[in-house]
Amino acid sequence: METYRKICIWLLIAVLAWSPFPFGGAIFWAAALQEICIAICFGLWVISYHGNGRALIAGSKAVVVPLVLTLLVILWAWVQTLPIVPESWAHPLWGMAADTLHIPTQEVISINPWRTHAELLKLMSYVMACWLAFDMARHSENAGLILNAVICICAIYALYAFILAIFDWSQKDVFYASPHVKGDISGPFVQRNSFATYCGMGTVAAIAKLVADSSHAIVTGRGARQLALTLMQYVFGRGAYLLVAMVFCFAGVIASGSRAGATASLGGLIAMALVVLPVARHRASKAWAIGGALACILPMLLLVLFSGDTLANRLAALFDAGAADGTRILLWDAAWRMIKNAPLLGLGLGSFQDAYPLYAQQLLPYVMDKAHCDYLEFAAGIGVVAAAMWWGAMALVAWHCLRGVWTRRRDRVFPLVGFSACVIVAIHSSVDFSLQLPAVSLLFAVLLGVGCMQSYPTRQRCGIR
Repeated sequence: METYRKICIWLLIAVLAWSPFPFGGAIFWAAALQEICIAICFGLWVISYHGNGRALIAGSKAVVVPLVLTLLVILWAWVQTLPIVPESWAHPLWGMAADTLHIPTQEVISINPWRTHAELLKLMSYVMACWLAFDMARHSENAGLILNAVICICAIYALYAFILAIFDWSQKDVFYASPHVKGDISGPFVQRNSFATYCGMGTVAAIAKLVADSSHAIVTGRGARQLALTLMQYVFGRGAYLLVAMVFCFAGVIASGSRAGATASLGGLIAMALVVLPVARHRASKAWAIGGALACILPMLLLVLFSGDTLANRLAALFDAGAADGTRILLWDAAWRMIKNAPLLGLGLGSFQDAYPLYAQQLLPYVMDKAHCDYLEFAAGIGVVAAAMWWGAMALVAWHCLRGVWTRRRDRVFPLVGFSACVIVAIHSSVDFSLQLPAVSLLFAVLLGVGCMQSYPTRQRCGIR
């Protein structure tokens, strides 16, 4: 069975490697393929525990509450599409359609059940991916394999973005024979904001792994010469790939020119530094503190050297515009009106595009399918109560990761990465919709799952009594 499970781990890594390439999963068939692959991997992993069901749930008691909350949200999203709810719960649009078309309609809560079903499948796949990563990371070897794979994948896509930029190509040229319009550096993603979030999570993963590994390789108590010698040996030896990966990933964040992406990534780095301060004060060796300082200084230097005019000009435009552009304000206002209209029931998960013309004060000559704020859009679609349950579940898992950084004596790099990824996503989701890209959500779910499982000691996560 162990060989069988190794196959499942590599299958999950393969999905992680593939998911960003077709526009980050923004096109329907790519998202559907990702969901199918995750479902197959999940099914095979559960089958590998045949005859040993107790081992599957061993060490999982700590995440019962987050798991129950997420399953309740998924159940509610499904109820939004069923014609079994009281008539008063259905959106008035269905009654208006029946009166106008003079045909009976099945009245449901969601104003677009098809989109709700599509988003529901995505949520289910993310929960399965998080659980897969959670269960696979029972053993530190598997957790290390997944984290190293994530770092390499993110760095490769960052390098891929620069190759596209050098040859003046875009990802659209790879998939479609259409006239090329020079755009931003966004790698395989449609938008630079999503690319920045993706690279930001790769950055914190590479830095955390670099600092953790260097604390065992760098000698600090035998003088400056020994410190410099061991530092050079590590940087140009075992730690070279981590340093290169960190540089590529962080350069990808800056080169994207995404204001929110750069801010969120910087917030993740700052949060990571603040979280390890209590650990460094009480338990860690001097190498941890020195390595952490060096790892934080280098991205700051890269920010100055590689930001160029794109990010600087966009930051200046941000201040000139009063911290938000007019389009976002209109979208947020429409989403807020949706929430006030159906605060408990919601309008249907994923129904923002259909609801926007009904609630917008000013229509724009574009297809407005995103609210540019995941919090508002999710609450408008699923309802405030269900949205709070979903966010509460993620907050609990993030807390487990944070506690793991402070309580574990070893392998704290995994919960540290999981918590830092939460900070990046939490900041960026307030002004954008990167989590609605399947590739970004998949990466986040995997990092969160690995970090949560590794936040517990071996005896607890492996069910040893």
